[in-house]
Amino acid sequence: MRVWIYGDSLEQIQALTKEAAGAGGLVAGTSLCAKSGAAFPQSGLAPAVSAAIRGKIDLLLLPSFDLLGDKVQADQTIELFQSYGVSVRSASSSGSSSS
Repeated sequence: MRVWIYGDSLEQIQALTKEAAGAGGLVAGTSLCAKSGAAFPQSGLAPAVSAAIRGKIDLLLLPSFDLLGDKVQADQTIELFQSYGVSVRSASSSGSSSS
């Protein structure tokens, strides 16, 4: 499984990379969440969306769904990834995923 990791710190990304590798995943890419107050708050997802469009990833792994914004924003982002056949999973919700 090809995994994209999205986090708000290098430490989170490193921890999630270890988790993905331990589960047999191949980390296809990583990106950081934009800082609070950024002009484009979801800009860190742009490379992940691009990879999804090109069919290069199967899973978007993040520390918490909260990283995607409020419930409406998170649902819209999850739907976008799903439209390209990519599942979205939060590491904080053990076993919980959106596919």
